[in-house]
Amino acid sequence: LAQLFGLKMGEELGMPVRNASLLIRSMRFMLEKWPRLVAEYKPAFGSIFEQYISEYSHWGYCDLDMVIGNIQLFIEHSELAAQDIVTYSFGDVDALYLRGQWTVHRNTREVSLLWKGCPHLGDELQKELLMKVAWVRRMESRGIKNYPKRFQSAEGCYSHRAASAPGIRIKMAHKQFVGLSVPSDEQIYFVHGAVWQCPKGEPVDIGLLLSHSQQPCAANLPGVQEALGAMLPLQVSAEGGCGKWMPVEYRMCAVNMPEPPEREQNTVGFNTYLRDGKFFAQR
Repeated sequence: LAQLFGLKMGEELGMPVRNASLLIRSMRFMLEKWPRLVAEYKPAFGSIFEQYISEYSHWGYCDLDMVIGNIQLFIEHSELAAQDIVTYSFGDVDALYLRGQWTVHRNTREVSLLWKGCPHLGDELQKELLMKVAWVRRMESRGIKNYPKRFQSAEGCYSHRAASAPGIRIKMAHKQFVGLSVPSDEQIYFVHGAVWQCPKGEPVDIGLLLSHSQQPCAANLPGVQEALGAMLPLQVSAEGGCGKWMPVEYRMCAVNMPEPPEREQNTVGFNTYLRDGKFFAQR
């Protein structure tokens, strides 16, 4: 992986062979020490795995700590056709960022190279890796085993750069529905390929869940959501209270996100869209 990552990213960045070799060595060292670092390079997967995905219309990434149900019921052909990037949230729609849990990209060079706009992935990739290596060696020389890593989430800089790129169309859809807190007020069942969320402590009829879990695969991907009403413009601020784990310069929070009427709160939500550099919400 280190060789593939280093070669492909170095090639896209126009690095000399000598620099690419150092990049590979640094990346191999870090992946051996901390395999989770792979997640930092998720935005570059379209470039890294270009030779393997050339026949596909889209590419994407997700997290490992997930259970995915009948995904063909949630992916919509219309959103893949109309958007450059589609990401699924679990209700925190005021936070305008690309989710690590599920983000799909149109497989074009323009979209697949958006990662180059982030310094730690682009022009400063080698510098950042050397700083990571130096930090690990410093901690190990002191006998420290558990220490904060120099991990930079794809939900920060990459989301901001993608939203700032001219002409890029993004949809952030409310389609994750688990997102459990600990302790949780919900209980989750995985039945015949479907994931169900039920109130904690309530009796659950597994047979009934099973009867509704055996949905046929629809090749036309009709989806499960229906748009209601017009697109409403959103005001975006870094001070909106969302995304506090990422640097403030990358935070994008909708400060005027509307809410559905109380009688509709369990059945109607909002998706957000990026059009011509501006964010909108739609029921």
